[in-house]
Amino acid sequence: MEGLTIRKKIISAASQRSNGLTDIFIGCLIFVAILVALPFLLVGLLISFVRDKLAPEDQATHDETALIIVHDVPNMYLTLRYQYIMGEEISVGACDYFGDDEPLVFYQTEPSISFFEGYFSNFKIERIDGIFVQKVNFNADLSRIETMPLYFFNYATKEAEEIHDVKDYALNTKGSSNRFIIMANGLEDDMQDLEIEITVSG
Repeated sequence: MEGLTIRKKIISAASQRSNGLTDIFIGCLIFVAILVALPFLLVGLLISFVRDKLAPEDQATHDETALIIVHDVPNMYLTLRYQYIMGEEISVGACDYFGDDEPLVFYQTEPSISFFEGYFSNFKIERIDGIFVQKVNFNADLSRIETMPLYFFNYATKEAEEIHDVKDYALNTKGSSNRFIIMANGLEDDMQDLEIEITVSG
């Protein structure tokens, strides 16, 4: 895609080892902090349990309707809106992968654009000329996630360029709006970490 340069780099094993020592040190600090905080947590749970038994809260007599909030993505080429949706509202497969704390995204466009049909992860980088999104491709009955490719969608051309399939990776970004790095850290031990450097000119 014109004006977009993408470089992918697999992180070397040596840098992973050095990161491993840092991770061990941080893990030890977290373990000590948990040991210190554990007695306070247990006392708090005991007090909460006793309070609930002595004065139980009134049960809600009616279900509250969930408020659906629609967000606009500003650009001058098309109307692009999105709303969050939890995996449990889609399928067991979506709920298993994303859990109950990471929402998916459902996009709406005017005019209708086939690329935005289906579901996306909540990872997105909004720019004036386009948007980086991660599509979630399910199998036919939505029971299993097949791929989760990262795309750049160009507003002017209304075309999407696939960058890399980053299923089973946790994504983070650093850098400026014209040059930044997407860090893809593998969630499985045998997966190599990736750095995807994005440079946008013009």
